[in-house]
Amino acid sequence: MSGSRALAAAASDPGSGSRRRTWAELLAGRARRQKPGPERGRRVLAAALQLLRRHVDLSQLLLEVDGPRPTEPALSGGMDGRMDRGSPGALVGSALRDQASRLGVPVAVLSSHTVASSFVQICAARAEPSRGVLLDPEQRKKLSSLLEIAGHLLAHSMFSRLTFCQELWKVQDSLLLEAVWRLQIQNIVSLQELLESHSDVQAVVAWLFRNLRCLCEQTEDTSQHVDITRAMLSGSVDSVDTHSTV
Repeated sequence: MSGSRALAAAASDPGSGSRRRTWAELLAGRARRQKPGPERGRRVLAAALQLLRRHVDLSQLLLEVDGPRPTEPALSGGMDGRMDRGSPGALVGSALRDQASRLGVPVAVLSSHTVASSFVQICAARAEPSRGVLLDPEQRKKLSSLLEIAGHLLAHSMFSRLTFCQELWKVQDSLLLEAVWRLQIQNIVSLQELLESHSDVQAVVAWLFRNLRCLCEQTEDTSQHVDITRAMLSGSVDSVDTHSTV
């Protein structure tokens, strides 16, 4: 396990004159240096989990997991599931399960709180405050990685949609409509489900129409992102029609 200890030490000590490397970069470098095989995979996984457990702020950890994807497609059920166990979602899921056990809370609740916190951080990290309800390219990249992890947690019964929605509504004025829309297109939470989770129907309808109005104004002011705005308008209107008939 000396390799695992060295990997953990490298993550915690940035070294003289060098920047602090993320756990994803460390793992990528270690994988290149070692020959493939079951034993190597287990050692890397153990080292990764050790690094993950050192992170107190799990929501910040989720924002770091945006490294390059494997060039070979993951084979579901193949190779005894080693590909899936080494994925970012599986590694983060293990860290969340470990943290939930120490705290004595359901892992689905902790995961939902953590993903919601990361989601809100992404919405707030806007390079251009005047962008209205749309994400910038960096936000889209980070959100895509986050929702991949959320999808993994959801598929493994480690994510509560209701808890996640309730956490988002606590900070509804901080949410960006495009980010909410991407929850639906990546099959995490539909806009209809998000609307129905709010206890105050008038408040949630007011929030949605305020954001739709902003989206329309933003579309008139610029010709960029036309396809995104049209898809957002179509999906949002369909959800409102469905919500109003329930």
